[in-house]
Amino acid sequence: VGLGTSSSEMKSAVGTLVIVVALVLVAALHAGLAPHPRLATQIVRSRTALAPQSRVHNPVLRRRCDREPNLLRSLPIRATEGVEAGERLAMEESESKSEESSPKLPISDEWQLDVYNRPVVNGGKKLWELMICDKTGGWRYIETLDQNKINSKEVGRILDKAMEEAPVKPRSVRYFRKQAVSIIRKALEKFEKEDNVRPIKSRATYALFDWLQERYDKVYPMMEGYQPPKKANKDFVFTKKPVNAPSYIDGEDWSFSEVRLSEIITNTQDMTESGRVCPIPSDMSKDTFVPGLVIYSNRAKSLAVALMGSIIDAGDISSVSIDSERAEVVYDMGVEEKWKVGKLDDDRLVREARAFEEKKKQLGGLHFLAIHQLPQYSVMDLLFNRKKELGDEEIEGFWLFRQGNYGWEILGRT
Repeated sequence: VGLGTSSSEMKSAVGTLVIVVALVLVAALHAGLAPHPRLATQIVRSRTALAPQSRVHNPVLRRRCDREPNLLRSLPIRATEGVEAGERLAMEESESKSEESSPKLPISDEWQLDVYNRPVVNGGKKLWELMICDKTGGWRYIETLDQNKINSKEVGRILDKAMEEAPVKPRSVRYFRKQAVSIIRKALEKFEKEDNVRPIKSRATYALFDWLQERYDKVYPMMEGYQPPKKANKDFVFTKKPVNAPSYIDGEDWSFSEVRLSEIITNTQDMTESGRVCPIPSDMSKDTFVPGLVIYSNRAKSLAVALMGSIIDAGDISSVSIDSERAEVVYDMGVEEKWKVGKLDDDRLVREARAFEEKKKQLGGLHFLAIHQLPQYSVMDLLFNRKKELGDEEIEGFWLFRQGNYGWEILGRT
């Protein structure tokens, strides 16, 4: 009798479990197909020259999207190396003060470094320079190197000297030069171990690029032995083929968008965890709409941390680009890496991508990337068809990039 009763109870329990599972599956399907208001309401939709009919691409998410025309209201962006207090002050005061009275930015603990030869030859030897600046460009250090001592030991010696003279010790050092990666990385090992200085391969070295451009335009042509660079058949451009991004930074979907510059300035003042904001031209109207890419992810925080350069071999993200030859959207990572984001697999996406690049070009390379956390649903949420608005979640990463059109002579050659 006991066995019979136990068997009956077991059958009843199994039947109940099957019903519960079925309800969960039905609820999940219903939740996936039900309209989900305000997905991406924190990204500007009131005006877009990019794509008036812009839509996300995942068919399930598409049904859950409502493209309301709201501006980044109460955008809770979090980032580690964003706009510093002095930079915020500079941007705020630039609207009311003349260029002559613009405040000087505080020296940053982020360094940018380059080691390479220059277009000056004396006694049959090329001029080699090691250049260091902080990310504001307010502090600069330069020293020439003996052509016979271009090695990590010599670079390390000069770094030691620079650190003694620097008003602010570095917390990180970014470097972009493909040809000098091994020398720089080796030289930084000591400082990484002893001083916890973080080496980062990165093309987001804006102050350093500007300084190099200044020297190529105004300094080297005035030096004895200057030899105007003869353009090679193949420029040094970042032509490495895009590869699949690591699975842990895949997003569920993505879309092109635009954000008013004033909204970016206002909402990136207290960034604390992941993201970066490049220097903003003081003469650019705050009403300018900046083009960008929005990534929707269930693992937004992990994705944002990875893009910040948490993986030394990969470096950090410096821009978002369109690979027109392969019809792909890509992250520009480290020195020359490219990670695939998605395919431009229909005419509408191709038009949006073309408009994105054109608007970016008009703004001197200025564009953004936002990593948006998708709402998280529990089993009970699915069972009772509870809807969550995206406003309850946060943008876990935000970058404002300036993809420079720097001369091939600055970047070097392949």
